[in-house]
Amino acid sequence: MPSQKASKSQPKADASEKQKSKDRDWLTTTELAQRIGWREHALRDALRGRDLPGVRRTSFGYHVEASAVDEIKKTLGEAPAKGNSSLKAGARN
Repeated sequence: MPSQKASKSQPKADASEKQKSKDRDWLTTTELAQRIGWREHALRDALRGRDLPGVRRTSFGYHVEASAVDEIKKTLGEAPAKGNSSLKAGARN
């Protein structure tokens, strides 16, 4: 059996390389949720199965065009009410 060679993986990226580029023209669902006042999970649920202009599903999530934020906000409307999980937690006390 051949001997195993040591891993030649690249060193981890330093903090400056991990920061997202500021010059890109698209948003993540987290960034879109912050801009339109939705919770991220509710936003992803709302996007699922819809064909909205400026929103493209990728293998990593959603690719949202920055120029389409206002149109998406108008189409989706107000954010849904937050769930009642805090009520359940209070009932245990």
